Amino acid sequence: MNMGIPNIYLFPQLSDNYGYFIKNPHATEGVLVDPSDYDMCLKILELNDSIASHILITHHHEDHVAAVDKIKSKFNSIIIGYSQDNQIPKPDQTVDEGQIFEIHGQKYEVIHTPGHTLQHINYFIKEHNILFSGDTLFNAGCGRMFEGDPKMFWESLLKIKSLPLDTKIYCGHEYTLSNIKFALSIDPDNQNLKKLADWANQQEDEHRPTIPTTLKDQTLCNPFLRCDSEYFYSYYDSKDPEEIFAKMRSAKDNF
Repeated sequence: MNMGIPNIYLFPQLSDNYGYFIKNPHATEGVLVDPSDYDMCLKILELNDSIASHILITHHHEDHVAAVDKIKSKFNSIIIGYSQDNQIPKPDQTVDEGQIFEIHGQKYEVIHTPGHTLQHINYFIKEHNILFSGDTLFNAGCGRMFEGDPKMFWESLLKIKSLPLDTKIYCGHEYTLSNIKFALSIDPDNQNLKKLADWANQQEDEHRPTIPTTLKDQTLCNPFLRCDSEYFYSYYDSKDPEEIFAKMRSAKDNF
């Protein structure tokens, strides 16, 4: 039975990571996404008078899984991760591309998004257009290409780009201001990007997160989702989005 729109509680972890706690109204159990700071996880659970029945893992990097084992030990949480990722803490349930599974009445769709890592996945609550993108897509940016190649990363971004424009995106890090600074360096006349910059600076001044964002905003502001745009075809003198993505990602790495 569907329990309606879930409450999503964002909380800071480590230096710039975000964790998420997904909880249906009036429920006493919920789902943690990419827990890396045990104390912060306990704090968000205590504030919501809840336990973590499940843990969703997007990828194996330590800053996304460091607290998994301790949380499982305390709450007997069910760990869910990608079937092909043998570097994540031992999962109780594995999932694959396109698979739909249910927790507490919410259906999650698995989207395999290789690029940042080869086994990276996103979790999409299709009924409510909510995406947990890990380190695939950020506000105004994307993850570093540690294991993948430009072709697979661009194809992963196209999967996200095909989702409904009102999709809310919850990513793994607060990198928005640095991402915007780079984006403006290659797209300085983008008025939507300038508006995003003003808003993001205000959020920082008020010590507020710049997450979630929406896919609509990202299609207007995020250069990595616009590698197939006429503007970047001209900017990079190429009509190959994969080549443009490779050049853009390299430029960001060295920015």
